[in-house]
Amino acid sequence: MDRSSFIYFLLCLMVTASLCQGQQPVLSDNPLRTKLDSMVDQSVQRYFQDKKAVGVSIGIVLKGIVHFYNFGETKAGNKQLPNNHTIYEIGSTTKSFTGILLAQAILDKKVRLDDDIRNYLKGSYPNLSYHDTPIRIRDLANHTSRITRIFPNMWQRPAYDSLNPLHDYNRQLLYEGLHQMKMDTLPGKIYSYSNMAVALLGTILEDAYGQDYFILASKIILTPLQMKDTRIDIRLLPPARIAWPHNEQRQVVPLWDIPWLPAMGALRSSTADMVNYITANNKEISPAIALSHQVTFGTGKEGMGLNWFIHSSPDGHRILGHGGGTGGSRSSLECFPQLNSGFVILANSIANRNNLEKELAAIIVAQAK
Repeated sequence: MDRSSFIYFLLCLMVTASLCQGQQPVLSDNPLRTKLDSMVDQSVQRYFQDKKAVGVSIGIVLKGIVHFYNFGETKAGNKQLPNNHTIYEIGSTTKSFTGILLAQAILDKKVRLDDDIRNYLKGSYPNLSYHDTPIRIRDLANHTSRITRIFPNMWQRPAYDSLNPLHDYNRQLLYEGLHQMKMDTLPGKIYSYSNMAVALLGTILEDAYGQDYFILASKIILTPLQMKDTRIDIRLLPPARIAWPHNEQRQVVPLWDIPWLPAMGALRSSTADMVNYITANNKEISPAIALSHQVTFGTGKEGMGLNWFIHSSPDGHRILGHGGGTGGSRSSLECFPQLNSGFVILANSIANRNNLEKELAAIIVAQAK
């Protein structure tokens, strides 16, 4: 280690020590051997200043080389450090997988991007157009459909469970909500995030192939990428494999079940799997992945692909990303294809991760040059 690197390392240790004053030491497997190790540690120590934080696992791909970092606990107070195979809820990051499945369906000529979605629905939906302009498949995948973010009939029903709100929200309820919806402007023109739109897209894909969502995801994405930890149903897993979600008081809350409409957020995964996903997207290893990255709304600097958020770093590097949240888990995914780099954050609490995202992105851009 040269003199400048040694001085930088000592400074990192001093900063980390000062951050930890007044709070319990955070469990970690970070070896603190390299500049990257130290920079990640500083950022995560700042993240843990949020008292809601419980555990977090980070996977970084830096110029094609994979690094894993784990901090905190799989359940508050259990002293069990997560690892790169610990399984977390990834919530709406699932939507990026749905975008790739849509791209494959387009390539397989199962659906067409500019088709009226009513071509794929049973029954009559005269309300799903505005001034004779229909909602198209592409509008479902870039959040310009004008379909309500969440239909009121999800929480207005007697069976609604705020701790597991989607466990019995099925296709019939989705279609009922769709019938009741009123368009307020032209589809395809204004961005407005919609869980229900992607849930509907998932049902269209399932019907187009005659297979359920997880079978499609396994065949098209998970098996080719050797993502063996990624799944929807985790009931058969040993409890020690799971990062249990926590609420604002750091109390364990139920894992969300989304069995009927999984396309909008049902997947659970590990950092070991998600770094494979980052690499596959960076290299665009399949025509479907490449197609899912094409801009369908906005621009290449600030826009949407097929369920991918597209933006640029301050120095112009393209970023593909998505984030997710459930009742007690959070996830963040960013891919930097031009740098062959990226990161994933998986957390089992609702602690604010915005600064951690920004800092990891800055670290990657600086270190990958």
